[in-house]
Amino acid sequence: MIFGTAALPVPPNRTAYIARPDVEGEHPSVIVAHDQTGVTPGVKVIARHFARYGYSAIVPDLNRGSMSDGDGFEWAVSDLADGVESVRIPGTGWAAESRIAVLGIGVGGVPASIVAAESEVGCLVLVGAALEAELLSAFGGVLLVLQGADDELAPAEEVRDLQKSLGRGEWILYPGVGSGFLDESAEGFNSAVSADALSRIIGFLDQCFGEAIAS
Repeated sequence: MIFGTAALPVPPNRTAYIARPDVEGEHPSVIVAHDQTGVTPGVKVIARHFARYGYSAIVPDLNRGSMSDGDGFEWAVSDLADGVESVRIPGTGWAAESRIAVLGIGVGGVPASIVAAESEVGCLVLVGAALEAELLSAFGGVLLVLQGADDELAPAEEVRDLQKSLGRGEWILYPGVGSGFLDESAEGFNSAVSADALSRIIGFLDQCFGEAIAS
């Protein structure tokens, strides 16, 4: 496995944490929109987890080195889109140009949903995320939603109503779980639920793209 922070090969060359298999070949990519806490050690662990299963994970620093408010929303969308475009550049040697998924964690769910729809990626995964019906309706690919039933960001009843109205995708509600369950750096981290969620995400991605080459 190869991992570390690097500049994206797309002007203006914002930084991203990248983890990818140390195996020759063009791998499917997961572009990660982190929560408001940024590229935490726990998010880096998640990226390396994807690399172990044969995926190239790119986590742009949507906070640009600091905690950001609503003023950073537009640049979050822009920088996440740059992450997608960075793996569409021919000749990387490690990223398949057409096999791309976007993962949104927490508040990263909104920019993830926007970029997935506008960039026409094939797969979208939302975890403990902010959910917006209009954005999800605009996304034409395959969808996986993993939420905590006690998450105030997206209350369980609203999640169920959105699932019913959208009428597609795979939806999981974890009982007794709040926000932050995926990221081991987060206050609400739940190791058992995180492990289950990551297993489901890998299975979902394998179905989307065909089984990846593990590192």
